[in-house]
Amino acid sequence: MELLFEREQGSREFGGVYFKLIGKLEFGEEEQELIKRYKFDQAVLIESYQPKLLQQSALRGLGVLVLSWLLYFFMFEAGNFALILAVITGGGFGYWYYHQNRQTIYVRDLMHGRHFLCESVVELARKEAWLELICSFLRQVMESAKHWDGATHVPIEALPKDEAKQIIIKGI
Repeated sequence: MELLFEREQGSREFGGVYFKLIGKLEFGEEEQELIKRYKFDQAVLIESYQPKLLQQSALRGLGVLVLSWLLYFFMFEAGNFALILAVITGGGFGYWYYHQNRQTIYVRDLMHGRHFLCESVVELARKEAWLELICSFLRQVMESAKHWDGATHVPIEALPKDEAKQIIIKGI
């Protein structure tokens, strides 16, 4: 398994710069077999709670739907056709916006290459370090997956009375 990074820098229209990081995982044949077998491509590497993102995506998609409906309606002068095109355009934009701005990262994202926009070099370096760490975790999970077949016996020893009581009380 190898993690590849590409970095780019761009400038904004009204001054300032942004940094673009592209992260991509490359797997060997044995690793690709493990991914297929255990469906690792659907696994979440980094989970992020973004409660307003779905709402923002829907509102932006709705805005594009309305604007595109007006445009298509006057271009084609056909109400139903214009509405269908507008729904497709607005829905597509909402879907695109959601996936461009979500911070949750799946293994499949890095299998195909994921683009990250960063406001500073520090943010870019943090994102790289975080991806390296989480990909090394994935590597270890995939390595242990090679030995998941069969049964494993794990002995559980009885604890002394006071320790057992503390574990029961704390739930740890």
